[in-house]
Amino acid sequence: MGKKTIIGAVVAVLVIGGIVMAVQNRQSPDKAILRIATQNNISTLDPNYADDIGANWAEVQTLEGLYTTDENGKIIAGAAKEIVKPTQNDTTYTIHLKNGQKWSDGSDLTAQDFVASVKRQVDPKTKSTRANHFKDIAGYDEVYNHKGSLDKLGIEAVDKQTVKIKLSHPVPYFNFILANQLYPINPDKVKEYGKKYGQTAATTVSNGAYTIKKWNQSSTTWEFAKNKHYRDAKNVHYNTIKATQISDATLAAKQFQTKNVDEAAISGSVLSDIKKTNADEIKQTAAGRVAFIVWNAKDKIASNTNLKKAISLSINRQELAKEALGDGSTAAKSIVPSGEVEIAGKDLNDGLSLPYNQSEARVYFKKAQAELGQQKIEITLNTADTDSYKAVGTFLKQSIESTLPNVVINLHRLPLNAEIAAFNNHNFQAGTLSWSTDYDDPIDFLDIPYSKGAINFTNWENKAYDKVYEQINRHNEANDARYKLQREAARINNEENGVTPLYQASNVHLQSKTVKNLHYPLVGYQNYKYAK
Repeated sequence: MGKKTIIGAVVAVLVIGGIVMAVQNRQSPDKAILRIATQNNISTLDPNYADDIGANWAEVQTLEGLYTTDENGKIIAGAAKEIVKPTQNDTTYTIHLKNGQKWSDGSDLTAQDFVASVKRQVDPKTKSTRANHFKDIAGYDEVYNHKGSLDKLGIEAVDKQTVKIKLSHPVPYFNFILANQLYPINPDKVKEYGKKYGQTAATTVSNGAYTIKKWNQSSTTWEFAKNKHYRDAKNVHYNTIKATQISDATLAAKQFQTKNVDEAAISGSVLSDIKKTNADEIKQTAAGRVAFIVWNAKDKIASNTNLKKAISLSINRQELAKEALGDGSTAAKSIVPSGEVEIAGKDLNDGLSLPYNQSEARVYFKKAQAELGQQKIEITLNTADTDSYKAVGTFLKQSIESTLPNVVINLHRLPLNAEIAAFNNHNFQAGTLSWSTDYDDPIDFLDIPYSKGAINFTNWENKAYDKVYEQINRHNEANDARYKLQREAARINNEENGVTPLYQASNVHLQSKTVKNLHYPLVGYQNYKYAK
């Protein structure tokens, strides 16, 4: 009863907020305002800690790397003057910055800002879950494993305008790292704000197209304001983007239909009705994002391999994607999203599968019961308190309990920030999570079950998996030999359930006909600086 009351109160506030925004917009003489509804809040705008969808999406709007992407996701020069050709056997990048670039506070953007960001992210004292994104930089292992100083990391500021990066080996996707992962920090502001850096609008600085206003980590509304110091501000059309977090897809759709917002992220629960009224305003594309179940390997029950196999076999992923989500999401074939890379003209996931087999599930469950010495098994499954995850959690509970009557799934819904904190602190038994890639190589997903991976929330260790993963990193070219090893790693995870893949997500947005040039790429996020 109490929870229902709280949820009702939140919805009422959001509806009122949407109406207020609409009134303000109609009265404003400035027409360059875009109003959006997003499902996720922003946990942080500190680029060294941004490891969830809302934060990654927001940093695309407020920060710019040495490289960036155009409106269609193609890599182009960002803060750098040009895309450079690496030297010394494709291991050394010498990158010159465009002249006269500044932070949103008016201070100069320098090469040292990029160097400081990389060193801070890799520094083991920082405990960044994003450290592994720089694992290919020379000296990473030594520094990250507390065996060397940060000065041994292969990145330096040659002068104020030049960044030099030395890799330990050629990396076929490193341009994507430079475009979507290596964001600068302002060292002076980090020193001033400490742990508060990037945690509120007042402690955030930007070098991208927008700054953020009226925001803190608990905000459900905020604004992106055009950054007057941005290098290409003259080509940024919208002066203000007014954002509202609306996790309920039905409410988000209503806000769009009543013209209170111009763009809204929605999920499948409302898609069938929207198609009847706003079919030509639906933007639906495949996303480079896979959802999965994370298991705590330190928990006696959640770490049992036979139990995990039984649960995986209990899940009809086709039905989950089609019925529970209904937004164009597809059944996962592995932890790697389909459509990312190919092997000899066929998708990497070709030949991989995650079968639905109730009788086989019961066989594995009996083995788990014997190993655990329990007839009845309860599992607490954390899920984010969003529309799509609510549907996923409900479906999983029904599917698993109907196949395995002696299993009880207790759903624990909580805000995404709280769920991620539980994962980071290993204070969970099982939970649903999704991961988006920022570059076109499966290694970003395969790092999740790797025992030494920075994003291994599970603490799972598997010698066969680790061996293949490490072989992948010795293949430095984007070729079939590398991708075959990646497929083998994906197959091992499917079999052993380091994490249990569920579905590949779809980008589903409602977008007003008045909005132009706003696209949703497979890799990365929509960038509002291109919208017109």
